[in-house]
Amino acid sequence: MRATLCFGGSIVVPTAPDVGCITEIAEALRELRRRGHEVLVVVGGGATSRAYIEAAKKFKTPDAFCDTIGIDVTRLNARLIIAALGELAEQNPATTFDAAIRAMLRGKIPVMGGTVPGHTTDAVAAMLANSSKSELLIFFSDVDGVYTADPKLDPNAKKIERMSARDLVRMTASIKMRPGIKVIVDPVGAKIIEQARIKTLVLGRSEIKRLPQIIEGGSHSGTTILPG
Repeated sequence: MRATLCFGGSIVVPTAPDVGCITEIAEALRELRRRGHEVLVVVGGGATSRAYIEAAKKFKTPDAFCDTIGIDVTRLNARLIIAALGELAEQNPATTFDAAIRAMLRGKIPVMGGTVPGHTTDAVAAMLANSSKSELLIFFSDVDGVYTADPKLDPNAKKIERMSARDLVRMTASIKMRPGIKVIVDPVGAKIIEQARIKTLVLGRSEIKRLPQIIEGGSHSGTTILPG
């Protein structure tokens, strides 16, 4: 199977680099390659990205420049995954979808962060999945699925186990795009998922170890987003 995987900065670098999490990611990716699966990886910026963006805003920095700062952080986080993977990974973060796909076709695991201002890594992952004709897109986050409300703020929020891509688009439609936005899937990413008809999973950090089994059809505790 060919899959695009997006690891949120919230789990890779929650406050500082989480070496345990990064190690689990690398081990799961190695096992996927050992089983013959093709994988492409996107990494988010997390709290570090937002901290730099907030600092830049103090200087009345334009949004596009703030986005560029965030992109730099995502690529730094991508280098941590590359370091953990060693020679199995393409040794520099891919900056275009074509470069990522070429690396995959050479037998390497491409790891990329952001690409251009105005796109979160959610959208980048959806675009990469579409460009690479991935059969599956998986988001890993510090929230273990899609909920009816933010479970960190609303104790009555309920996890949605299965939903359609159209429902995801409706749910995210009111989100305002801005530098450093923190959502599981942003409106742009949701729209791409719907248009490209990509089966998508939203999973929590605890499922990283089970990634090979999940990709091969095993059960999971997150949310399944179906194309139809």
